[in-house]
Amino acid sequence: MITVREAIDIVLNHTNRKAPEKVAIADAVGRVLAEDVISDMDMPPFHRSMMDGYAVRSEDVASAPAALRVVGFIPAGSFPGFSLSAGETAKIMTGAPLPEGADAVREVEKTGPGRDDTEVRILEAVRAGQNVVPAASEVSRGDVVLTSGTYLSPAAISILAATGHTHIKIYSAPRVAVLATGDELVEPSVVPMQGQIRNSNSSSLQAHCRALGLECDLLGIAKDDKMALKQRIQRGLSYDVLLITGGVSMGDLDFVDDVFRELGLRILFQKVAIKPGKPTVFALHENRPVFGLPGNPVSGATVFEVIVRPALRKMMGYPTWQNQIVRARLTSMFRNKSNRENYHPSVTWYEEGRFFCRPLDTRGSGDVASYAHCNSYLICPQDQKEVGKGTEIDVLLRDDYYMT
Repeated sequence: MITVREAIDIVLNHTNRKAPEKVAIADAVGRVLAEDVISDMDMPPFHRSMMDGYAVRSEDVASAPAALRVVGFIPAGSFPGFSLSAGETAKIMTGAPLPEGADAVREVEKTGPGRDDTEVRILEAVRAGQNVVPAASEVSRGDVVLTSGTYLSPAAISILAATGHTHIKIYSAPRVAVLATGDELVEPSVVPMQGQIRNSNSSSLQAHCRALGLECDLLGIAKDDKMALKQRIQRGLSYDVLLITGGVSMGDLDFVDDVFRELGLRILFQKVAIKPGKPTVFALHENRPVFGLPGNPVSGATVFEVIVRPALRKMMGYPTWQNQIVRARLTSMFRNKSNRENYHPSVTWYEEGRFFCRPLDTRGSGDVASYAHCNSYLICPQDQKEVGKGTEIDVLLRDDYYMT
């Protein structure tokens, strides 16, 4: 049995980024950039007004109030075909380019009417550069505005569009499939008979994948029959990543290990010192990762978050794969009843400059009702049996932590 850290390292050492593909920027949000992005122009391409007001020569209004002759009007989207001489000004709108000769803008609120429509009074002095965004002050032509490996947020899509990029190279997303196993399982739409339970694992894992921006196909439920399981797994091996839930323990009807070997999969580990989730399997098929996850719903979801998610993030091209772990103060005592590293469902929040963590009362690794309320996992070390109230402890924040 290996440690959690060893399991994560083995998985990451045997997963690779997908090849790049070119997509429209509208389809790139949430993905990872696979090339450096270079600006094709200065931004802004001209000295830009920050205000509605009057473009002026600062020296003309140094002793304001001053009366200036209005020689033009510059709306946004136009370009002035004139320049300002001494004693002249032009009415200008926010976002419009300054005319040659102007070096500042006085906002309209600090102006007043002149003797007629051709004159305006500037009521306060303005320094050179005031209320103006200088040309190329944000980006210069040829600058790298985004580097390969950048997560493409809506803000990143904005700079792509602003620099003339309508299509961009991103890392391809892995195709993921989920296969559930077990005679006791029925689909969520079916009312279970005696001895049966609904298959929540597949829906849960699919949701986890989609939260990462990945498409995930469900391959149904394989019954506890070796031949049927083998056929379903063979189908799943056409995907970039296969997640199998159940059938990985040591029971008489747990066939996954045998089928893996018959199909030529290379098994890298079969047990991890994690609670919940000890009977976790990781194998490779033609360098494609295959995960055998425990059948208990909380166990499978926990192993996904701790071990599988970093691998998927790496395959998607993320520069950082690790889960977010913070230090938090426990609000109640926690007992670790195993000799494994314990990832216990918890509720974590931030208050007055620190994180706090409340362990949830659960009834084992099948308690999806309690699990539905967690946004994090407290991490109790393998050699620690009890953590007292008020103790600082590591907590893994789920990806949806900031949504709760």
